[in-house]
Amino acid sequence: MRITEETKVFHLLEEYPESEPIVKKYFAYFYEKKLEDIALKRLSIKGAFNVLNLSDREREDFFRELYEKLGLEVPKTNMERE
Repeated sequence: MRITEETKVFHLLEEYPESEPIVKKYFAYFYEKKLEDIALKRLSIKGAFNVLNLSDREREDFFRELYEKLGLEVPKTNMERE
């Protein structure tokens, strides 16, 4: 599975359960408000970023941490926006 901003958060967690600590870190608001079952099933990663108004730096950090945790190589397109 290729992980992009268009990937649904739910699918990411389903395919890679070990990604949950990173998802919880960046999308803590949804967990704090008990919205994770609704919001994270419907939203893409990009959609969740937009709802929370995360900066480009936070978005890049999310993908960097995610790929490191999953042992995947970070695509250059995610890293070129600096």
